[in-house]
Amino acid sequence: WEAGSISEAVVSTQSTGAIAGAFVQFYWTRDKRKVHFPVLRGIWWVFRYHLGTVAFGSCIIAIIQLIRTILAYIQNKTKDSQSEFVKYLLLCLQCCLWCFEKIMKFINRNAYIYTAFKGSAFCTSCKKVFGLLLSNVVRVGVINCVGMFILFIGKFLVVIVTAILGYFMMKNDDDLYFWAIPVLIASIFAFAVAHTFFSVYEIGIDAIFICFAEDETKNDGTPGREYYMSKNLMEWVDNSGEAIKNLRRKKKQQKAQARVGKSNDVASSKQTTPMYPDLNEMEMTDK
Repeated sequence: WEAGSISEAVVSTQSTGAIAGAFVQFYWTRDKRKVHFPVLRGIWWVFRYHLGTVAFGSCIIAIIQLIRTILAYIQNKTKDSQSEFVKYLLLCLQCCLWCFEKIMKFINRNAYIYTAFKGSAFCTSCKKVFGLLLSNVVRVGVINCVGMFILFIGKFLVVIVTAILGYFMMKNDDDLYFWAIPVLIASIFAFAVAHTFFSVYEIGIDAIFICFAEDETKNDGTPGREYYMSKNLMEWVDNSGEAIKNLRRKKKQQKAQARVGKSNDVASSKQTTPMYPDLNEMEMTDK
């Protein structure tokens, strides 16, 4: 059972690391046109550099689940002979382990994201990401609440649309005696597929937020320390006005440099290919 839990957790965290790697590549590249095959590169990074991190984090979750299983087994075997104190003690231990497992899954997931763009070890990533989350605890709460609500609405809409389409497709089918069962099964499969696809967006939200928090910590928007974040995200930092002004100033400088480069290219082309023919050459050809 423990080996199955570890393998399942490893596969899950490998996909999380690959998807997070794709998002962090896009975030930490200033020229987004230079990002090519981010998902494939994320998969390569996981298998080449971060398999130990993935295995270690998955092993921690599997050990916690094993301890919970052992406690549940003890509860089941001694439920008739244990006192009220022991019963409540085991229930409290189960509750604490359940909370600890949820917390570790949350920290592990963000630690994998941090590892994806820093390349640090698992324990170091957990420490760093815990500090980032603690310093942005209000933002974490808002993003999690709003993000979970939006993702739930998306899954709910997918299931509703599937159920409605299934109803209209099957209600006039004479071979079906009861159309509700096929519609219910289709809705369940639709929810499973929607949950799988929307989990990608969930990882993307977490990855962008961790990158945003790290970007805000390391940079301040001044020349030489420009933010990597987009202009919309800059509105959420403290010195947003100054950062946006510096970004606009940098874009103007880049445009001016591009115009100067084009004008130099035009001037050099004019020098190499004169507009009017040489009169001496014309006289030679006439002769």
